Amino acid sequence: MTDLKILAADIGGTNARFAQVRISGLSGITMSEPVVFPTWSEDIDSFDKLLDHYAASLPEGSQTIESFDALAIAIAGAVSGQRGTLPNIAWDIDLSVSKPVRKAFLLNDFFAQAHGYLEPDVFERLHLVRPGPGTGPGSIAIVGAGTGLGHAALKPHEGKRIVIGSEAGHTSFSFHGTHEREIESKILARKGKTWLTADDVVSGSGAALIHESLTGNSLRPAQALARDVKDSPTCEYYSRFYARACRNYCLSTFPVEALVISGGIAAKNPHLVASDAFIDEFTDARSYRHLLERTPIYLNQDELLGIKGAAIHAWLQLSGS
Repeated sequence: MTDLKILAADIGGTNARFAQVRISGLSGITMSEPVVFPTWSEDIDSFDKLLDHYAASLPEGSQTIESFDALAIAIAGAVSGQRGTLPNIAWDIDLSVSKPVRKAFLLNDFFAQAHGYLEPDVFERLHLVRPGPGTGPGSIAIVGAGTGLGHAALKPHEGKRIVIGSEAGHTSFSFHGTHEREIESKILARKGKTWLTADDVVSGSGAALIHESLTGNSLRPAQALARDVKDSPTCEYYSRFYARACRNYCLSTFPVEALVISGGIAAKNPHLVASDAFIDEFTDARSYRHLLERTPIYLNQDELLGIKGAAIHAWLQLSGS
């Protein structure tokens, strides 16, 4: 097996995490303690500045960025070749210009995270929200809300699994019934839009807007979704909207062996995806309720899986595995 040392990063809408990953195979992965920076600040207004901050954090005499076998960067946005667009921060990435090492890989954050589920024992480290026999063999669907809403899938192919990326968070989100449409109209007015994406609704900013539309009060997402208010209308509607996004993605990738819920919101507020409102909405499909009821649901609370997945992707590309 090829033994590589990879500098991997997961650049989200709020924070950027860097770690050094040594990998000799899917069962041979070690990772340093991550270094975390804000993704954007007065001092960090470009990817090059972010990389400079990481380089400056390295102890004197340690390995330089240029000495790594590869750079693997996962971003919360769409990727085309070596260019990436980050809708929730003020700068983009072009690795054809910013490339401090010979081999550099740029990938969507959920495309990266999906590679993390190729590690053999990863499901042993997940929390089982709801058991089920699955409808497989088929996809593992991964959905996660944070600053935005990410999607990816692992599909079986010739005895292995391949990763399928998605930007489903930027598709239009549907509201059902009078009460939900009242929420929709208030969010539309607040955002000055004519229609809403799943990213607008099932995200941190979406939670704050849902709460404001229901109560007239402004709260930070963490306050609006906290465990001590888990029975609030805000949490119930947010759980339903989150489940709707998960259901729609599972239906688009059927058959599904499992749904994995990821992202910082569910990791910090697991009650949102363990609630009756979530399960009821997830299985509310006219033709395929019986299949969704069989789908096991897992919760990933490991915020570093995207970094590890980015490194796995680079290793697979360079080793030819």
